[in-house]
Amino acid sequence: MHIDIWSDISCPWCYLGVRHLRAALAGFERKDEVTVRLHAYLLQPELSETLDESEPDFMARTKGMTRAEVEEGLAGITELARKDGIAIDWEKTKVSSTVSAHRLIGLAREIDMERDTTTGPDTLELKMNEALQRARFELGMDVSNPESLIALAQDFDIPGARVLAALESQESAGEVFSDFQIGVQMGIGAVPVYLFDKSLMMEGTQPTKAFANALKTAWNHSHPDDPVEG
Repeated sequence: MHIDIWSDISCPWCYLGVRHLRAALAGFERKDEVTVRLHAYLLQPELSETLDESEPDFMARTKGMTRAEVEEGLAGITELARKDGIAIDWEKTKVSSTVSAHRLIGLAREIDMERDTTTGPDTLELKMNEALQRARFELGMDVSNPESLIALAQDFDIPGARVLAALESQESAGEVFSDFQIGVQMGIGAVPVYLFDKSLMMEGTQPTKAFANALKTAWNHSHPDDPVEG
């Protein structure tokens, strides 16, 4: 079974959603037969440099809201994240382009294919995605900065030279923007979006149990002669 996910590193709902999907997949009896592919969706495609303002100030300025309204709106996701052991620091979060971060995820996917580690909840692609979001939302890292991305990749034993090559690759950049355009053409206006075997679509941050049910439903739909029970 295959799962496509459209998400962005700058989306906290994606952080929780993909995390919950991974938890559900870890408990799925056929997890070693499930592949997950992350597709880039750029929430701020116009960004070309890191802004010198906090995430709440950026949201207030671009959405025509007061700072108090923004903080009220962020309170829900902050509390949900806290229950997952995630401490979002909105004041430290850097507002910057996520294109390079998505290219690093693409490199992780390439390495998974080389290592034949493309199935289950613990692929390098999925772990890199979560590490990038933790770096952005909890540690205040600028995920557009090549030096930051090289340092992050070192935690996964990925050579800096290979990261730089990916960040300079036109093919890598083209893949990111192709993913984004496909998402737009599909009518995706908000992320995360999950597509199970091109038949079952889910949107938003879902609890782990909902993903567990979706995995079972999608598997049984695609494998009527080899269903999972329970």
